[in-house]
Amino acid sequence: MYNPKIQTNLLQTRDTALLFPLLIIGAIIFVGGLSLIYLTEDASNPFFKEMFLMPWVVLLGIVIAVPNVYLIYKKQFNFFHPLVFAAWSYFVPAFFFGGLILASGLSQPFYLAFVEDERYNLPLTLVYVCLGYGGLTLGFFFPYGKKLGETISRKLPVWNWKPESVLLPGVLLLAIGWGNNIFAFTLGILGYQKVDQIGEYDGLIFLLTLFLLEASFLLWLCIFRAEKLNVHHYIILGLLLTSSVVKAVFQGNRGSLIQMFILVACAFVFSVKKIEIRHQIYGAVLLILALVVGMIYGTTFRNVKQSESRVSVDEYLGSIAITFDKLAEQDLAENLAEGIAAITERIEAVSSLAVIVSNYEKLEPYEESYGLKDNIWNDSITAFIPRPLWKDKPVGSEPRKFADLYFSFGENSFSVTPMGDLLRNFGPIGVPLGMFFLGFVLSVIYTSLVVEQEFSFWRTTLFYILLTGISYEGFFGTIMPYLIKYGMIAVIGLVFVNFFQSNFRKIVK
Repeated sequence: MYNPKIQTNLLQTRDTALLFPLLIIGAIIFVGGLSLIYLTEDASNPFFKEMFLMPWVVLLGIVIAVPNVYLIYKKQFNFFHPLVFAAWSYFVPAFFFGGLILASGLSQPFYLAFVEDERYNLPLTLVYVCLGYGGLTLGFFFPYGKKLGETISRKLPVWNWKPESVLLPGVLLLAIGWGNNIFAFTLGILGYQKVDQIGEYDGLIFLLTLFLLEASFLLWLCIFRAEKLNVHHYIILGLLLTSSVVKAVFQGNRGSLIQMFILVACAFVFSVKKIEIRHQIYGAVLLILALVVGMIYGTTFRNVKQSESRVSVDEYLGSIAITFDKLAEQDLAENLAEGIAAITERIEAVSSLAVIVSNYEKLEPYEESYGLKDNIWNDSITAFIPRPLWKDKPVGSEPRKFADLYFSFGENSFSVTPMGDLLRNFGPIGVPLGMFFLGFVLSVIYTSLVVEQEFSFWRTTLFYILLTGISYEGFFGTIMPYLIKYGMIAVIGLVFVNFFQSNFRKIVK
């Protein structure tokens, strides 16, 4: 399994295995194109009720497919290439499949009533998504991003770690991460609960919980990079699996298993010489299982707990126990039906973005009273001022206040997306320009940490933390502050590992 000379560009070798994602993209576009046959007469179409959406869904499929096909042609395709990852982890399920789901009538959320003139605003929403992914693509391929990344790469330290030297410091970092997670959970910062008022150190405590994620990724890399697995590896493997399941159970959300899948898959992709078709098939099956099981558990747990109000640890544990009892009482078909219904509802993001597209101009005068006005600038300026120094620091990108204003329901969080946030702040021109900037940043990160370099534990781990730290579902205004903060915490953890593995014998003596 382990090859010390393996380089990242070997992952980009074009072979029959990489034709698999190309076939998927082609099949998606074919399905969308086939549905156009029914455009002339909606009533005769048994599959889609809103056929006016289909040309725009197909257009989006093409916009997403083009850069991915180009990467395959240039032998640069990687499932965790920033453009590819953005496509399969969010844009395709949320907007391509989401558009198909909305057009079919399977998704009819209450807030669809807030979209004025659906035949105009729903297609316009998909156009903004096209501009968003298109801008992300152009920004990524802007040549100065690659040049800047190459310059940064040459200045970064060279830490040549061996898998066996990372195991012990990785386990120690995992323990530190778990300690921070348990502390954060007791304070109501983690899990399906929320604090009534943000504390002075809540942000720092939350950031420190990332050590658990970082350590888990490092240890998975060690397992996949080992020449031969021994008893220590199997013990750590059991520890990682147990840790992931426990974390998913206590998180109580529907995406924890997906996050676990992405973590393990990323570690695997950057550890092996070639991704074969069987790997992709196994990965697709595991992804579907994680999605369905996570949706079933998360939905049931939320129904049991009923609200995000903070409760005692005993009450929280009681909700978990009741959740498992309910799941055991239901038959498999009932659980699957509930999971599929939750997936359908959760994936589709076109309608929520359409609410913004339809109402951002009309609601703009009210945003200041909700603390949402100019949130991108406000977050960029205030994000790095510690809350202990500014106790009344405002939260510019506040999901609950946004939900209250745009969806008239402040007890839930709705998809804002970077496109929606940019549209609210800067108008239509802000969407491609803002996403262009994000693509540029991703190009710098990817070039400096991954492109044409020998495998490095610390660079790969830092890249994973930064890549997955970007939320395409949340506010654009929080992306850069979170990237910088996540990067700082990740570097602290990596410095700890480097110091410990370099001085292990001295520490023991």
